[in-house]
Amino acid sequence: MKSKDGKDYAQNYDVIVKWLAAALRGETLKVLGVSTGRIEEVFAFEPADISVKAGRVDVMLRDDTGAIYHVEEQRNLKKADMFRFAAYHFLGAEQWGVNLTDIILASGEVWAGEKGSRAVTTKSGRYDPVVIDFTERDGRKRLGEIREAVRAGTFENWLELVFLPLYGRETGEARSEMAEEVLRFENELYRERKISVRLLAATLVMSNRLIDKNRLRAFWEEVKMLDIFEIAREEGEIIGMEKGEILGMEKGKILGILEDRQEMLMDALIVKFGAVSEKVSEKIRSLRNPDVLRGLFHQAIRCQSLKEFETVMELVIDN
Repeated sequence: MKSKDGKDYAQNYDVIVKWLAAALRGETLKVLGVSTGRIEEVFAFEPADISVKAGRVDVMLRDDTGAIYHVEEQRNLKKADMFRFAAYHFLGAEQWGVNLTDIILASGEVWAGEKGSRAVTTKSGRYDPVVIDFTERDGRKRLGEIREAVRAGTFENWLELVFLPLYGRETGEARSEMAEEVLRFENELYRERKISVRLLAATLVMSNRLIDKNRLRAFWEEVKMLDIFEIAREEGEIIGMEKGEILGMEKGKILGILEDRQEMLMDALIVKFGAVSEKVSEKIRSLRNPDVLRGLFHQAIRCQSLKEFETVMELVIDN
C-alpha cells in the first residue's frame, strides 16, 4: 500500500466544518474526557493572522454555557507543536476572548512532556492545553466492545465513533486497516439508519491522515453522494409538511423556508463540487420562490459540473 498520511488529498474546509458541526451539535465532549455543556455552534478557526489549511481538523466550538473550545488534531505531537499552538491560542483569544480552552487530539507518536506535564513555559507565561492522548486507548478492543453494545441495543454515545480511528499505538498499514474497519462499520450502521451520514463523514475527516489517498478518495466520494441523498430525503419530508400548512404560515415562517432551501441548495453544491463562487452564492440568496429553489436543488444533484449547474440556473432565472 502507498502513503497513509492523506496530506496530498485536499478536502474543502467548509465541508469539514459543516460535517463536524452536524456530528457535534447537541453533544458534549464527555467522550473525550472533557466536561462541557452541550455544543451549540461549530465554526471555522480563522483568526486574521492565520491561514487555515484544508485537510486537518481545526475548529471552534461554543457550548450552551458560552464557553469556547478550539479543537485541533495533531498526528505525532512534538514539543515544537505546542509552541505553535500557544501562538494560535493567544491570537484566537484576541478575537474570541479569554474564555477559550484548547483541546489537542493527539495520536501517533505523542510527546510525553516534561516532569509529568505537557505544558510549555517561558519566563513570561505558561501554555497548558487539554491534550487527549489517543495512544492510551485500545482501538480494536473498543471497536469490539462497541459492536457488541450495538447488537445488544445498549450503545448510546455515537459521537465516540468519530474519534475511534485515532485510538491506539498502531502505525502504517495496521493503522490504515483499523481506520477503514471503523468506516465500514459506520457505513453498515448508516444503512441500518442507526447513525446519520454526517457522523460517518466526520469520521472520514478524522481518518484523513491515516488512509492511503486512493482509498480515502473512494470513501470521500461515496460519503459525498450519501450526504446529497440524505439532504434530498429531508427536503422531501419538508415538502410534504408544507402542502397542508403553507397557507396558514405567517411571513416569518415563509422566510424561514426560503432560507432553509437556500442553505440546502448551497450545501448540495459545496458537497458535490467543492467551493462555490460568490457570484453563484449571491444569485441563490436573491431567489425568493421556494419552488424554484426546490427545482434547482434537484438540478444540483443531477448536474455533472458546477458550470453545467450555472447554465441551468441562468435559464431558470431568465424564465
